[in-house]
Amino acid sequence: MLIRVHLLLVIAFNIFTPIFAFVLPTPRAFQQFPLSIAPRADFEFEFEMPMKGITEYGTAQVKIPPTLESSRIVVVRYSLPFGLDAAPSNGKVVVTKDGKNGELVGDILRQTTCWRGKNPGLFDVSKNADNFNAVVGALTSNDLSVTDEIVLVFERPLP
Repeated sequence: MLIRVHLLLVIAFNIFTPIFAFVLPTPRAFQQFPLSIAPRADFEFEFEMPMKGITEYGTAQVKIPPTLESSRIVVVRYSLPFGLDAAPSNGKVVVTKDGKNGELVGDILRQTTCWRGKNPGLFDVSKNADNFNAVVGALTSNDLSVTDEIVLVFERPLP
């Protein structure tokens, strides 16, 4: 009984010990549990919004939280018309076939430029991934009547 109590005290000490402090050895089964993982900083980046003719819409400044533990942002531009092979998967829109402008299988579509009439904007695919029709609508709003190109923002998992 004394050994069990001592073991429980050691385990409780290890769970609440900061990462930089000395940690007493624990049984192998308990070493599988990670301590806490610090939250990642948001991605912050910018890109030029697509233009139509000589009309410029300026620079989009974007700040989005990562959805993966280890990843980076990839911004891809396509002249219209374009093709994208992606499908909904586990609450995300994921690339299913490598594209000619840099998107890779497994990349997560996070944002796309979209148009409401003659006004450009950004559509947050991550917040609307469960409504794939809305995602397709945002993608197809980028047509030649309002713009010559589309910008797609992907989150790429790192190995």
